[in-house]
Amino acid sequence: MPLKDTAEIFIARAVELARKGLYGAHPNPMVGAVIVKNGKIIGEGAHLHFGGPHAEINALRACKASPAGAAVYVTLEPCSTRGKTPPCTEALVKAGIKRVFIGALDPNPANGGKAAAALRRAGIRVRTGVLKKECEALNPAFNKFMRTGLPYVTLKIAQSLDGRIADAAGRSRWISSPEARVEAHKLRAQADAVLAGIGTVLADDPLLNVRGVKVKRQPWIIALDSSFRVPRKARIFENERVLVATTRRASVTAMKKFPADVKILVLPSEKGRVSLKALLKALGGLGISHILVEGGGKVVGSFISEGLADRFVCFVSPLLIGGTDSKNSMVWPDALNAARKELGIKADIVSIGRAGPDLMLELKF
Repeated sequence: MPLKDTAEIFIARAVELARKGLYGAHPNPMVGAVIVKNGKIIGEGAHLHFGGPHAEINALRACKASPAGAAVYVTLEPCSTRGKTPPCTEALVKAGIKRVFIGALDPNPANGGKAAAALRRAGIRVRTGVLKKECEALNPAFNKFMRTGLPYVTLKIAQSLDGRIADAAGRSRWISSPEARVEAHKLRAQADAVLAGIGTVLADDPLLNVRGVKVKRQPWIIALDSSFRVPRKARIFENERVLVATTRRASVTAMKKFPADVKILVLPSEKGRVSLKALLKALGGLGISHILVEGGGKVVGSFISEGLADRFVCFVSPLLIGGTDSKNSMVWPDALNAARKELGIKADIVSIGRAGPDLMLELKF
């Protein structure tokens, strides 16, 4: 898309900078900032990790000349309240900034527009909505969480060309290529939590943590286990933050055998399984804004069929498994299909790429 004016050029640069926080900023948003004086960039910054300095502060610290009289181009409305760091609006006023160009306003209804108003009261000229669409697209999880209090849900599946995730004997290693597995770890690094069903935990005994990508802190590991069958020696408990979501069917005696550092959520059930709506509400209450669901087929199918998935990343291997009892990549009751007037559940294709020999498809619901 051709850029229309100078403001868009500098905001586009700020969008590039924001992506530096891809693996560290969450659950905070990715934000980039550029400071310009006399037509030249004198400072740049990004919000690199949760709890660290915001993009505007890093840009001010990086300035090669005094920022007094300069313009700031930032992808997201600066913070105006004190949290883990002082408000950026105060820092901009103190630095003598004269103009602020903002891409997207704060999606939190309680705060959106307040920083822009505060800056204007301080005599700073403010323009909002510069490359708004591109700036909002940086933080879909943050945007949803601020507006609804619910986590953004990304589904990830690695499947054969005929839609299988294992053969009848349960063999699944390796459907995906090494390159696809690297991409899967990048997806984990972008999430606050990684979730798998008890079937996957029992069959594969996965760690589910991030490997090969540098992160400040590992995501939460969540086991969806309606009757609390998870063994104490499961490898997921090698992680620092583990959560088991279960129901009142779970044995109290079994739960008491687990140490206090394992968080156990006893949630309402639907048809004998953990209510996914209740789960998302509970995770949102814990400040978890983005979960990556890694399966298996029934878990992924439940999120899709209940309309709770936001994004779907599918790795398709050039492999045919066949068989009558092999495992499908997503499963839900046939009654749900019978109740629909149209065939299947449609999604929009966002991108089609390659990960080694595999296709990598990104879709949104």
